[in-house]
Amino acid sequence: MGRLTVKNKVIGPIGTNCYIIFEEGAKAAVIVDPAADGASILAQCRKLGTEPTAILLTHGHGDHIGGVPELRKALGIPVYAGEAEKELLSDPTLNLSPELGGAVSVKDVQGLADGQELSLLGHRWQVIATPGHTIGGVCYYLKEDKILFSGDTLFHLSYGRTDFPTGDTRALIRSITEKLLVLPEDVVVYPGHESQTTIGDERRDNPLAGYLGR
Repeated sequence: MGRLTVKNKVIGPIGTNCYIIFEEGAKAAVIVDPAADGASILAQCRKLGTEPTAILLTHGHGDHIGGVPELRKALGIPVYAGEAEKELLSDPTLNLSPELGGAVSVKDVQGLADGQELSLLGHRWQVIATPGHTIGGVCYYLKEDKILFSGDTLFHLSYGRTDFPTGDTRALIRSITEKLLVLPEDVVVYPGHESQTTIGDERRDNPLAGYLGR
């Protein structure tokens, strides 16, 4: 098992982090949250010498899924998301995509359960259900690699909004304090927006850290 490289492409109407993950020297890649402009994401993958084999979605908001239709048409690869997120993904009135550049409906998604593990790129990706920002939001945790893709659940010294359809503030607090901030301090967090962080920094300084142990 080689070392993973994580390349970030900031894209879309509100600067979403789209991640391209691969092992150096290997062709296969995984895309996390293709926010928009699938053609430019595909061009970036080819520039890196990679070929995407799967798309992982942290949640279904329009600013995280805009590039899915174009990528799926070009590559025919599977799309994964939390099982409880399927309705939001398929319904533009819920996923807010019309306000973010055009209506997007993503169907035929492979639903994931809390605790499920995927084997991708020769690495184990654990699904952590983190409802709150949306009802079916998930994070992807690579324990051996000390990597977490947190979507819009956990940000650098911040956290996701809960005033959109299916949002729930209490659920978000539980997700962050009971499932994410309990991970090892040296886990690197790759969020849906802004800069990366670590679990240790968030445990010390995140506004929700005060809820730990309550």
